[in-house]
Amino acid sequence: MKLENLYISGLGTYLPERMTSRRAVDMGLYDEILMLDSGVTGTLIAGDTPPVDMAVSAARDALTRAGSDASSVDLLVHSCVLRQGPEMWYPGGYIAREIGAGNIPAFEIQQGCNGMLAAMELAAGRLSLDPMSTTALLTTADNFTSPRADRWRGYGPGTVIGDAGSAMLLDTTGGIARVRSVNQLMIPELEGLHRGGEPLFDPHGRATIDMVERARHFSRADRTLAEVNETIAKWQADVALRSLDEAGIGVGDIARAIYVNQGHYLVAQFFLDPLGIPESKSSWDFGRTVGHLAASDHVVALDHYVSMGLLKPGDHVLLAGAAPGFVVSSAVLTIDAAAPWAI
Repeated sequence: MKLENLYISGLGTYLPERMTSRRAVDMGLYDEILMLDSGVTGTLIAGDTPPVDMAVSAARDALTRAGSDASSVDLLVHSCVLRQGPEMWYPGGYIAREIGAGNIPAFEIQQGCNGMLAAMELAAGRLSLDPMSTTALLTTADNFTSPRADRWRGYGPGTVIGDAGSAMLLDTTGGIARVRSVNQLMIPELEGLHRGGEPLFDPHGRATIDMVERARHFSRADRTLAEVNETIAKWQADVALRSLDEAGIGVGDIARAIYVNQGHYLVAQFFLDPLGIPESKSSWDFGRTVGHLAASDHVVALDHYVSMGLLKPGDHVLLAGAAPGFVVSSAVLTIDAAAPWAI
């Protein structure tokens, strides 16, 4: 989807304490061979901090940096991977109340680690159709501290899960970066990859989150992991090239390519190699230090590069991601101005 008059005016993050991979190995939480193979050097752990409070903190940060306040927000979209609080409770209302937003439409979406890119696409559609709405606040946060989940081993080789919150303020009147295009597509034949043999109805919530076993189950029942990987790489490249084409930008024009924070070989196999993007232009060096932060990967990395002054006006940025479903997505940005909060 090619976009006009959509900008990023503010970014915010909540980044908890970091634990190194070496310390995790020493504590018996992680395996040395997995650490060396992945190249991931650490991740972020939030303890008992509620994810919605991380989202609220990030939202306030984004609004302050944009020189705005919650009264100007016309739309709120919150995305998440895990539960955000009690059952039959809605996080959007909590976030809106905490930041002081008015009686605005608010939505919660669950598209896994693709959440913020999906939120960008939905917000872009809403803002383009409603001339009275000019700003959309996108938030996401997750805390994977749970006896049902193993952040170091349970999500597959090359993936170490971290906790974080992030926020992005979209504006139709201007900002530090233009959103040139955004796209996503579904690969329904790979839906079972993240379901495995798990029951579709688990009223007691006793099943552990073991993505490794789910993938093994799928490979035994449906198609080999080699075939899965080939399919993902093909469609990930397709959706990225679609966004680049709509933005009128070639692969060689990209200043920075931001992907999911995974192990080195996964980033190369699914993203860099199919598109011919050099590792030096990727977010790998930063992402390996914080781990896979669910739907916050793209915003946290973008904020890092913008805040450090590593992206300059005129630079083009490719965002790309993947999530259970199976969904692949992409967006293209062009930096218009240095961030006022940059160091």
